[in-house]
Amino acid sequence: MSEMVSPGARAFWDRSVAGRLALFEALRARPAIEFHAESAGPGFWSVVGYHDVVTVSHNPEVFSSAQGFTIDDVPAEIREFAMSMIAMDNPRHRYLRSIVQSAFTAASVRSITDRIRGHAHRIATDLPRGKVFDFVDRVASRLPVQVVCELLGIPEQDRPRIIELAGDVIFNGGEDFATGPGGAAGLAQIYGYALELGERRRAEPGDDLTSALMKPTADGQSLSASEFGSFVILLITAGFETTRQALGWALHLLSAHPGQFRLLHSDFAAHIDGAIDEVIRYASPVPYMRRTATVDTELGGVRIRAGQKVVMWYLSANHDPTVFADPGRFDITRPNAARHLGFGARDIHHCLGANLARTEMRVMLEELLATHPGVRAVGEPELLLSAFISGLGSLPART
Repeated sequence: MSEMVSPGARAFWDRSVAGRLALFEALRARPAIEFHAESAGPGFWSVVGYHDVVTVSHNPEVFSSAQGFTIDDVPAEIREFAMSMIAMDNPRHRYLRSIVQSAFTAASVRSITDRIRGHAHRIATDLPRGKVFDFVDRVASRLPVQVVCELLGIPEQDRPRIIELAGDVIFNGGEDFATGPGGAAGLAQIYGYALELGERRRAEPGDDLTSALMKPTADGQSLSASEFGSFVILLITAGFETTRQALGWALHLLSAHPGQFRLLHSDFAAHIDGAIDEVIRYASPVPYMRRTATVDTELGGVRIRAGQKVVMWYLSANHDPTVFADPGRFDITRPNAARHLGFGARDIHHCLGANLARTEMRVMLEELLATHPGVRAVGEPELLLSAFISGLGSLPART
C-alpha cells in the first residue's frame, strides 16, 4: 500500500484547498487510521473520520490534553504559561473554565452586541468605494482584535503592539511552515503585559473582563496572576485568529458561490446562522487538535499505545461524507451544518468563545452587506502555509 502524505508535513498544505481536501479524502478511505512519522518527534496517529474524532474528544480520560494540543511537543515550562486551559485535563481544567465561562455565555455576549455592532459599522463605513482592498487586513483582522481588546480592557494605545505580538505567535515567528503557534518572544511579552494589566485592574477596577477576573467570586475563587496571563494568551491569539479567518472564508466562499450569496441577501435573518455554520464546516479555521493516549487502546482499526500522540483532524471530519452529504458542496441551507466540529466536538474543551465568534460574524456580515450590498471577493485568496491555521493571508475584494 502506497505511503500517504502526512498532514503534519509542508507537502500536504502546499496545495490548493481542493488538493488538501483530496488528500484527506484519501486518508479517510484507508482501512485504518494512519501513523505518520515526524522529523523531530516520535510521530502521531491521524484521526480523520468524524465519528473517530468524536470518540477521542469525548474520552478525555483515555485521550489527555495535558501533554499539549499541538503536533509538536512543547516543553512543560512553556505549556504551563502559554497553553492555558486547552492543555489541561479535569479537574484543573473544570476549575479554571468555571471562573471565566460566565463572560462567554449567550446572555453575556448579547449584552455587548451593540458595542460589537458599533465597531463593525465603523469598519464597514471606512472601506473604500469602488477600489480593490485586502479584506483580511481591512475587515477580518480589525473586528475581532477590537472586540477582544475591549473585552479585556486593553487601552487603545496598546492595541497595535498586542496585534503585532499576536501575529508573531500565530505565524510561528515568521517560519515558512508551521504545525503550531510559535513566536516564544511574543508569547512571553503577551504574558508579561497580561500580568501588568491584571495588577492595574486589581488596583483600579473598571468595567471589563480583566477587572471581573481579578475580583474573587462569592466563594472566593479567582485566577492567579499566572493563570490570568495564560488565559490572556489564549483569548488574544485564539479569539483573534479564528474569527479573523472565519470572516475571510465567509466572503471568499460566498463570492465563489454567487447563488448562495444571493440567497443570504434575500433573507439575511433566515439564512445567516446556516451560513456561519457552513463556512465553519467547510473551512475549519482550526484544522486540528492533539491528544495523548494515557493507556493502550484501540481506535480506527489500530492499537494505540499509551504515550502516543493522537491528532484529530477537524477539517477532514467536517468533510466526512458519512455525515455531510456531498461535503465539497458549499450550501448555506445544509440541514445538518451545525453538526460541524469547527468549535470542537461539544466536549469539555468545546470552544469557550463560540458564542462571541458567531456574534462577531453575524454582526460584521450584516453591517457589511447593509453598507456595501455589492461587496465581493475579486480574486483568489493567498492561503496560509500552516497545518495549525486553515486560513487566508489576504483576499482581494471590492465594494
